[in-house]
Amino acid sequence: MDRIDLKTFSEIHKALASDSVQIGITNDKFYFRFGYWQQADDKSLKIINDLLPNHLCLQLELVDEDDDCGELWNYKVVRKNC
Repeated sequence: MDRIDLKTFSEIHKALASDSVQIGITNDKFYFRFGYWQQADDKSLKIINDLLPNHLCLQLELVDEDDDCGELWNYKVVRKNC
């Protein structure tokens, strides 16, 4: 099981200086969501990847796509091979 300290979440929140980032958990994944399912900018991704434990990173995931909302994205936390 992979673990992320609460201190790490606090550091990410402080470094991003934004309340538009949400953290989600499902049965099989842990993810970050930016705004209303938007793709994150490179700076935010670098900040989070640098603060996550060395064996973890973010991976872009297309959650859904429809005519009303367009593409819905999140970033799942995965073991590094990205």
